[in-house]
Amino acid sequence: MRLNRWGAAVTAALLTTSLAACGSSEGSEGDKNVALTEKMLAMPEVDDSDGLVIRGEQVADQALLEAAREESLNWYTASGAESAELTAARFEAETGVDVKMTRLPAGKLNERVLSEAGAGRLSAGVITITDPVLAEGFADEGVFVPHQTPTYDDLVKEGNVVWNDGEYYTAYYSAYAFAYNDQAVDEADAPKSWNDLLDPRWKGKLGIVNAGAGGTVQGLADFQERALGADYWAKLAAQEPRIFDTTSVQLEALARGEIEVITAGFNSTYGAEEAGAPIELVIPEEGISGTFNMQGLTTAGKDSPAAQLFMNWTMSKSAQEFAAAQGFVGSRTDFDQVESGHYQLPKADDESFVLYTPEDARERGADIVARWNEAFDFSG
Repeated sequence: MRLNRWGAAVTAALLTTSLAACGSSEGSEGDKNVALTEKMLAMPEVDDSDGLVIRGEQVADQALLEAAREESLNWYTASGAESAELTAARFEAETGVDVKMTRLPAGKLNERVLSEAGAGRLSAGVITITDPVLAEGFADEGVFVPHQTPTYDDLVKEGNVVWNDGEYYTAYYSAYAFAYNDQAVDEADAPKSWNDLLDPRWKGKLGIVNAGAGGTVQGLADFQERALGADYWAKLAAQEPRIFDTTSVQLEALARGEIEVITAGFNSTYGAEEAGAPIELVIPEEGISGTFNMQGLTTAGKDSPAAQLFMNWTMSKSAQEFAAAQGFVGSRTDFDQVESGHYQLPKADDESFVLYTPEDARERGADIVARWNEAFDFSG
């Protein structure tokens, strides 16, 4: 059956990237990743004759660049496996600095960081975390230290980008929309709006991830309630959706044709589509939800030129555009959001991009999950 072949393909792709993320991006795997990043977005003009200038923007002075190239970056991240590996490869290609990457889910990463920091053995120079509340915790525990990137003054004016005077930054935003299996659903019949998901034709054919699985799905639940109506959850629950605990398993089920439509994290779903899965994403006119990905320099990184360079690079125009090419929304709004393949996501300051803020997560997150579980009769 054709759908099963595609399901096997995307499963293999997801497994491969997960395994790759356990180490650095060195060797042939790193070369493949660099080539893939160039396919996603052409490599920018890089000038390292006097410091590091990428796309005409100063990223590092000569002293910082030379010192950074004499060491490697130790990076802890909770980003998805594929995006983390590609980001590391792109950073290496643009800067000439090697990356040693450790990737863990946000909760486990939080435990490891606090344990290492408490014992005085934190080795990560930079930490990227997908939960803004956990980022606040790192700041409170003294894990993060202030750092000013070359674009600091402009970033402060952005709003929602610089936190605690530079202790950590919004690196980029995750976006949540929906997608369908384009082998099982004709384009003419595909849902185009959030309310289309309530059509009886999708009853029993829809897949969602439970709101307690992480900040991105909490943000989606909040968006649905605020933007689509207080009764949207109940109407969606009446569709008898299949509820998943993880995005990866949900994507596999969609690719195999076990379900036909899913609410979907844009970046991971776009990655699966690029890997060959029969998936088409939809960016509905009613808008999409967005959640924060935070990044900070650590106590271990304050004396690491490589870590400082990575912080500078992350907030550079080049890195922001590469994040957008992967299916994220850049946190900087002083230039246009580049396309993710044939998709055009909104800029962070567009009214159609509805952010689930750190304050929302801290003050209402537990309540959202509890009420969502009740609405969907989900016990976890």
